[in-house]
Amino acid sequence: MKKLRIGIIGTGFIAPFHFNGFKKWPDAEIVGMCTHSNHDRLRKMCADWGIRPYDDFEQLAQDPGVDALIMGSVNTEHFPQIMRAQELGKPVLAEKPVVTSLKELDVIRASVARTGVSVMPAHNFIYRGAVSEGRIAMRTGFLRQVVYASFCSNHTISKEHETGWRSKLALGSGGALMDSGHHQVYQSLGFMGRPINLHAFKSRLVLTGMEGEDVAHVQLEYASGALGTIFQSWNNNSGGPVDGIRIVGTHGSLQISDALYINGEKRNPDTDYPNSFVHQARAFLDLVLHGKAPASTLDDARDTLELILLAYQSCETGRVVSCSSAG
Repeated sequence: MKKLRIGIIGTGFIAPFHFNGFKKWPDAEIVGMCTHSNHDRLRKMCADWGIRPYDDFEQLAQDPGVDALIMGSVNTEHFPQIMRAQELGKPVLAEKPVVTSLKELDVIRASVARTGVSVMPAHNFIYRGAVSEGRIAMRTGFLRQVVYASFCSNHTISKEHETGWRSKLALGSGGALMDSGHHQVYQSLGFMGRPINLHAFKSRLVLTGMEGEDVAHVQLEYASGALGTIFQSWNNNSGGPVDGIRIVGTHGSLQISDALYINGEKRNPDTDYPNSFVHQARAFLDLVLHGKAPASTLDDARDTLELILLAYQSCETGRVVSCSSAG
């Protein structure tokens, strides 16, 4: 069996989820990891996992014993690292946001089209079993006319996140909406498609040491006349009654909270966060080894980033913003 030998870039919160996700599959092997800082942490993690610590990105990327890369570095490092991986012919699973500039994303898309070397967005929430089954159910039209959809998440973040690079606009390009809010936006696109208009608000209520927002709210209008909400907060763990996905139609409802519910009937209980990385790892392996298209694509990444940037524009201007594609 051919094994895909994979290197991880970055030793942050997300790295163990990727490591454990790929560990489940016999045709994958995590072989090494690098970081731009905290090399003591790097050496300890590599020792614990039995993999090689690399001095830097270039040493990892150039190693002929590494076939593919997981991009878990700081946002500002993604673009040059992805483009270097393109030069080296090494597929990339890129943490969200892939990049924070539409221009850079379009350069990456053009390069992938030219080289055929894959770059897959790590949009892990759409690989949850409940979400996959829910999207299939939506295509049956059981709701008839959709009236309203909400995509909400309330949670706190670690002190490392609160005071680290995510707290700086120059490195994160935004706060809660650009970071965790990515999950809500791409899930909304997966279920509802692109809205025609949005009106957004953001605030820094609790995490005052951050430069960006710790809470954001986006109101959406769709071509069908349906309305929607995207809400992301980093300042509380009390969102149980409202968190998750809720879609209401004239003939039924869909809910994803602790499980997928169709018209109140429990269908699929797979909403586990770590398990989403197992499914996502399988999708990346199938893409690279077998050419199977994944559920997350660079087109999805572009639509997600564009809506987030439009939301920030709405926050700054206080106006409703058209979501007509910028191309």
